Amino acid sequence: MSAMNEPSGGRKTSEGDDWSVDCFYHTVVNVTDLDRSIAFYQKLGFIVLHDRRNAVSPDFVATNFGMQRAKGRGALMVLASDPEGPIIGLVEWTEPRFWPPTGPDRIPQILAFRTRNVARAYAALQARGVEFTNTLIGPDDALGLRGVCCCLDPDRNVVELIEHAPGRRHSRTDDL
Repeated sequence: MSAMNEPSGGRKTSEGDDWSVDCFYHTVVNVTDLDRSIAFYQKLGFIVLHDRRNAVSPDFVATNFGMQRAKGRGALMVLASDPEGPIIGLVEWTEPRFWPPTGPDRIPQILAFRTRNVARAYAALQARGVEFTNTLIGPDDALGLRGVCCCLDPDRNVVELIEHAPGRRHSRTDDL
């Protein structure tokens, strides 16, 4: 049994229950063109873990997600540098079709990734034609950042690439 599948060792929740949420497993990113989105996330260093472009969604998927119907094509992707880490499930919904929000007041889905050498990642991805929302910010010692930048995936989801100062788990926004 892999470490990801091992039981929690009998840990209890704060309520005393004999169960626990052990780790972040995956998130679904809704896309309008699966192949285009796979190509984008591969530029970031993701690899296809399981190709579900031709899979048939079982009927319970709609019930699980609170939908009347739910059919789609998909791919599970992981970072090549973290093959046991969290999964991105790209889904191109065919029933019903997914239409991303548009307009100046839209609130985008945001995915954030810790990035080693964010300045070089920014330059390399720009050279590969990736669209960024802003220029690289940082370093900023007050925030504990080496740098941060945001790019857009093909459906205009925001992908944040962030590198913290050594020893920092998150930015120091509370200290400002």
